[in-house]
Amino acid sequence: MASITRYNPFGEVVSLREAMDRLFEDSVITPRFTNGSSRGVAANLYETAEGFILQLPMPGANAANVEITVQQDVVHLKWETKVQVPEGATVHLHGFQSGQYQQSITVPAPINAERVEAQYADGVLTVQLPKAEHAKARTIKVNAR
Repeated sequence: MASITRYNPFGEVVSLREAMDRLFEDSVITPRFTNGSSRGVAANLYETAEGFILQLPMPGANAANVEITVQQDVVHLKWETKVQVPEGATVHLHGFQSGQYQQSITVPAPINAERVEAQYADGVLTVQLPKAEHAKARTIKVNAR
């Protein structure tokens, strides 16, 4: 006995939509980088009463070659990492690669650029970003007569 399958024109449209969703997710949401391109990395930004603390992982970077520029409330960073693959080794996972990086981060308040300090330890750059005097919170004492 032969079986009859009813044609459903919307069945193919749904699968096309799902295919387009997958294509969009694979090409836009998951970034793909090539060596030599500018790319950003994850960072931590903390706020204290006096300013901000910015932390960025920089494995394989030379601290002397890190460039930090601060303008009002934006911090621009540029650096280069060099990771050496051991001679004769086969790479199975390459989580961080050699290349040039740059990152621009906007903080919630203006920065006093003259007092910015940076330290590099254990592959992490820590930048102390003191708030500009006019951006700090002030306590006002009320005088009674």
